[in-house]
Amino acid sequence: MDEPGKPLTPEQRIKELEERLAQANQKAQFFEAVVDFLKNNFGVSVVKKRSGKSSPKGRSKT
Repeated sequence: MDEPGKPLTPEQRIKELEERLAQANQKAQFFEAVVDFLKNNFGVSVVKKRSGKSSPKGRSKT
């Protein structure tokens, strides 16, 4: 990444975003592989938490 005060050209910004997208895709593939491994080898079921829902610990009981 460039210096924070220096604005990027559209081409530089596109390249930066493409690199971030590639990294995000690699992470997603890795986590999917981990979930598949846990499911296939240990019978662990991983459920994605729905967005917008807070955990019971975070809720106040007043």
